[in-house]
Amino acid sequence: MAKKTTVEIEMEDINLMPIMNLLCLLIPFLLLSAQFIQIGIILVDTPRKSRNTSKQKDDKKKTMGLVVDITQDGYYISTKAGSACPDRKANGQPCIAVTHSGGKKKYMHENLRKFIYSKFYKPNYKKNSDPDPANRFFVDWGKVTIRPQDMIDYETVIQTLDATRELPPEAKNEIDGVGSTLTCVFKKDSGKKEWALQGACMFPLASLGR
Repeated sequence: MAKKTTVEIEMEDINLMPIMNLLCLLIPFLLLSAQFIQIGIILVDTPRKSRNTSKQKDDKKKTMGLVVDITQDGYYISTKAGSACPDRKANGQPCIAVTHSGGKKKYMHENLRKFIYSKFYKPNYKKNSDPDPANRFFVDWGKVTIRPQDMIDYETVIQTLDATRELPPEAKNEIDGVGSTLTCVFKKDSGKKEWALQGACMFPLASLGR
């Protein structure tokens, strides 16, 4: 009767040194090719927080109540006093209508920036320039509520927030204290714990509502 011969296979340890050497060579190249980006923060209050804050306001002080509605037709702009363009609203038209280019809707956010600036910021900024909010003419100065309709894309909302936050170019020659840049950023200086708005800001404190 034939006997089966068994062959013992000796297991050898896997040599990982070549892989480790390759990784050591790749790490410097990965670090050199890495792109360091700046993180931007948009200060947006939730509707619930905005309602709680509004309850604490002094009823004796005036409120502007600036609201920008983003619809499929364009921007409707209003305040506590009513529509910012009552004639157009009476005809069923937005304050700033959308345009069409290449078969796509285009929201005129630069026109919105100029409208907000000339209609609300420029006539009122001097009486609301006190650092202490309690001494300002409007208790809600610097605040705006953005209300996008359903199906409004994210990019349009962000462009609207930018348009209400930063001053237009003409502000350099018309507003005292505006520097060479019109950017309005929310950042934290080194050595400080709190974030703060810096730059030429118009209505940077936004609330998203419906």
